[in-house]
Amino acid sequence: MNISDIRMDFFEAGDKTSLICADPNVGEIVRNTLRELGFKFHTAETSDLAIERTRYNTYDIIVIQENFTGSTLKTNVTLDYLVPLPMAQRRYSMIVLVGSAFKTLDAMQAFAHSVQLVVNTMDMPNFTAILKKSWSEFQILYKVYKEVFTSHGER
Repeated sequence: MNISDIRMDFFEAGDKTSLICADPNVGEIVRNTLRELGFKFHTAETSDLAIERTRYNTYDIIVIQENFTGSTLKTNVTLDYLVPLPMAQRRYSMIVLVGSAFKTLDAMQAFAHSVQLVVNTMDMPNFTAILKKSWSEFQILYKVYKEVFTSHGER
């Protein structure tokens, strides 16, 4: 299946939203997991499209494959765009980095790459359980932060 053949969801206020930046094989697993967890999603075929979409949408989850569009971890344009964004903006999106060099759920690796979660590609069959756990932890961690901003009309 070609990424361009996948229907792009329309987001409404209150929807759980996500962006998938991955090859078709990993993307299929991610899409199935996100659907199961009640998320709507957009996919990006290129880094330029991913960046454009993040400029106009705030996604709850962004999944990026380390070698998205043939890049390496060091040359991943999408990740390089997202990492330096202001913290006020980043706190609303959980960024998941998928690659063969990671130890799944390793907080230090995630911290080193300025993301909330790293997943080894060999663990993708367990992605639903991994993402469900991590999403829950992310929600708990930033709950008070988001409530304070909301009460001050910031979001």
